[in-house]
Amino acid sequence: MRLAAFYILLLVFQGLLSSVLAPLPAPDLFLIAVLTLLPRLAPWQLVLAAYGIGLLQDLSGHGTPGLHALALAGGAMAATAISNVLSQSGFAERILTLVAGLAGKWFVMAGLLVWLTGEWSSLGSLPATVLFDSVFTLAAGAWLLGLAAGLQPGGRSLNREVL
Repeated sequence: MRLAAFYILLLVFQGLLSSVLAPLPAPDLFLIAVLTLLPRLAPWQLVLAAYGIGLLQDLSGHGTPGLHALALAGGAMAATAISNVLSQSGFAERILTLVAGLAGKWFVMAGLLVWLTGEWSSLGSLPATVLFDSVFTLAAGAWLLGLAAGLQPGGRSLNREVL
């Protein structure tokens, strides 16, 4: 129950922070939600969950349907690749996982932007957006990933008792 409340609060705060930080991008709490599932799901399940969470982000009014879905799936794949070589037990591991997730997300997002627009000039405003999004997401994610780890009991899978 606590874990379900955590994810609902992430969804609410994503909308709230998007409004408060209006000209700047809010931290990507959807990506953080995906990364909280990293120790609990198999890699293929995580990519599917990331796609579903990204589709929820797209349908809640944050973009073209499928754009964030594929970007979060790419972020999940990058975070999974880096987490396989880490111990998953400390602050540095959380930061490296966040950085890998952000890098994967923005790599896929940049490719999709060029593909959808057909022009490289569409990447003109991307560096500033990536900078602010990454800084805010790293700041929020460093705290939220630790909080989510404390809410999840041991084990490899999410079951009814956890939710």
